[in-house]
Amino acid sequence: MDTRTPRDGRAIEELGHYDPMSRNPETQTVLKTDRIRYWLSVGAQPSDKVAALLRKHKVTKPAPGESWELPKPAPAAEAPKAE
Repeated sequence: MDTRTPRDGRAIEELGHYDPMSRNPETQTVLKTDRIRYWLSVGAQPSDKVAALLRKHKVTKPAPGESWELPKPAPAAEAPKAE
């Protein structure tokens, strides 16, 4: 959120969501890690609660000179087909 917008104003970009009532841990917290790292790299300051969630999910601000983009996971090699 931009600090100049009203409390319930439009967000600049949605970076994820948190649903504490969800029983499934995979859907409880959904984060766009690459975009979060980008915004942290350009100076965005998370609130205390958001910073705690980021620490819990090991999302860190990139070091100076480090790319904000995370390396893409290598595609899984297919097992050879037995005939």
